Amino acid sequence: MASGLKYADDYLIGGPARARVTPNFQLSEYARADGTVRVHRELLAAVQRVRDELGAGVSIAGVAPRGGLGAGIEGLFVWLKAADPVALADAARRVARDGWLARVELRGDLIYVEMHDPSKLPALAAERALDLAIAVTAAFETRGDPYLQVTGNFDGAGLSFGPLQVNLGTGTLQALFRRFAARDEAALRACFGALWDEWQRMLRLPSRAAQVRWADALSRGPRKAGFDPAWTRALQAVGRQPVFRAEWLHYAYDTYGRKLVVALAWLKGVRPIPIRNFRCLAALYDLCVQQGSLDKAHAAIRRRIERENPQDEFALTRIAVEERGRAANAQWRADCISRRLCILEREPVRVIESGQSAQRDNPQLHLLRNAPVHQMERWLA
Repeated sequence: MASGLKYADDYLIGGPARARVTPNFQLSEYARADGTVRVHRELLAAVQRVRDELGAGVSIAGVAPRGGLGAGIEGLFVWLKAADPVALADAARRVARDGWLARVELRGDLIYVEMHDPSKLPALAAERALDLAIAVTAAFETRGDPYLQVTGNFDGAGLSFGPLQVNLGTGTLQALFRRFAARDEAALRACFGALWDEWQRMLRLPSRAAQVRWADALSRGPRKAGFDPAWTRALQAVGRQPVFRAEWLHYAYDTYGRKLVVALAWLKGVRPIPIRNFRCLAALYDLCVQQGSLDKAHAAIRRRIERENPQDEFALTRIAVEERGRAANAQWRADCISRRLCILEREPVRVIESGQSAQRDNPQLHLLRNAPVHQMERWLA
């Protein structure tokens, strides 16, 4: 997220003209004729989602009412344009079905899109919320499509792969690929092609240490962050397969979603405030991925809840993530807290802890909808 952007009541109202408000759009593109800006941040996110869905360039054709559309709802609509208006309209309608938009209309070569009432944003399905939370967490560590990320042995983990950066050193990559093979071994074999037999030999090595050494020999670059191109292509072929992306979500839930359920249940026992807003859940999910659980901070969280008496889910979540962050190793405390607060606030937050300073940013902050998650029984069962 670009620095200097100014928001008021969730409306973008100013900042540097060239600042990117989402990955593909600058602030200046949303400016009115007089140069001022007032656009709801949920609409900014929806437009980016339309662009991602289309997979091609989209331009902002205007923010002023026309043809009776948009009058009286300043900041909640925008006109879009692309080389193929019909394809753009179809992409916008798919985004609307996912809850990001309330209205899509094709008018000549322009597309009118309008968001929902900000006070009544539709709830996210639990599965969709998990998918978005994974994308946000992955963006702290990787760039581009998180399912295509292949990292070499720069950190001693051997080979790391995908949005959760499962790796050989922890055994998580081996576990995930066992699930892939059980789901569709023929498709998995096709992704590896001629490398399949070697991949199987690696998985049968007698120890994780031996597997890490195998990956180290294939790691590339001065810090070994890259990986052999042929192997990278094979792994990215796996990452492109919808069947394996679906299995990744199941793995993410089984591995970290269940930890989130435990954290939510414990917080509910301490202070019975329902935590259903996606931003709060995404912050706690990120905590579970990076720090595992709230266990090390239970006493500190209890004391602070008794002292501050939080009245809403945001205050309760903030206490949980800050106190768990303070229980991390001293060198990582500021980073952990800044990362979680970045999710809660949807903007970088500078944190100073134990003499360390951190201000984490995330290019996927626009995915953090200020909406509830329904079907929560799937998380709390």
